[in-house]
Amino acid sequence: MLTSIDVRKAQRRDLARILEIEQGSFGPDGWDRGLFLEYFRSCPELFLVARHGRRIGGYIITCTGPKEAELVSIAVDPRDRLRGLGRAMLDATLAQLRSRRVSTWWLMVETSNDAAIRFYESYGFLRKRRTKRYYGAGRDAWRMKFGL
Repeated sequence: MLTSIDVRKAQRRDLARILEIEQGSFGPDGWDRGLFLEYFRSCPELFLVARHGRRIGGYIITCTGPKEAELVSIAVDPRDRLRGLGRAMLDATLAQLRSRRVSTWWLMVETSNDAAIRFYESYGFLRKRRTKRYYGAGRDAWRMKFGL
C-alpha cells in the first residue's frame, strides 16, 4: 500500500491522464473523451482523482440525487492496483455522500468481473439483482448497493 495518497476533485487538465487510465483498464470498452467531458459537466463535485506523489493513478465518478448516488465509474492504472488507491477514492466519496445525507450508493458491475466484485464486496457493497444484457449481448451486470 502507498503511504501518501491524495484524493482531490478532478480538473479538466487531468483528462489526458484519466483517458490513459481508462484505456489501460478497459481497452476497447473504455469511454471516450466526450463522455468524460459530459461527466465533468453533470457530476463535477464527485469526479475525483487519486494521486500518489505527482502522478494520478486512478479516478472515480459518482453522481448524486437527493437521497441516492450512483458510482458511475472507477478505475486504477493497472500498474498501481492493490496499493490502496481504489479504497482511498471510495473513502473520500463516502465521506462526501455522508455529509450530504445520501442514504443509498449503488453501482453496476459486469457479472464476470470477479476482481471488481470482490473489491466492492470487501468494501461493503451487496449484490442486489442481476440485469440481463446491461453491457450488451451475453454481458450481464450485478446491481450492487451500499447503505449509508
